Amino acid sequence: MPSTNPTIVLASASKSRRRLLESAGLSPKIMVSNVDEETEFFNSMSPSDMVIALAITKAHTVREQIDFPAIIIGCDSTFEFEGESLGKPDTPEIAIKSQKSSGQQRAFTYWTLHYRYS
Repeated sequence: MPSTNPTIVLASASKSRRRLLESAGLSPKIMVSNVDEETEFFNSMSPSDMVIALAITKAHTVREQIDFPAIIIGCDSTFEFEGESLGKPDTPEIAIKSQKSSGQQRAFTYWTLHYRYS
């Protein structure tokens, strides 16, 4: 009986993450987790803990929605300014303003892999 290679699933609608995987020679299946990122649970965390929790939650959520062998990639990122997560800017103007602000700034990105057996 031939074995089936697992499907690579990206638990994100991010075009840049998809392009990054494609540039590495992968063709991920896109499945959006629809995890609510704006809950008090996630917002109460430090930016670095929040991206880890969101990436894992997104991957676990998609894992529960499929019934085929897969490697699920969950991702999240945020921009931290003076200890607080700024999240995704709503407009290009807000992104530019955030980048020009003085003070300590850091970016956090976390990728996690989860395997789903058949």
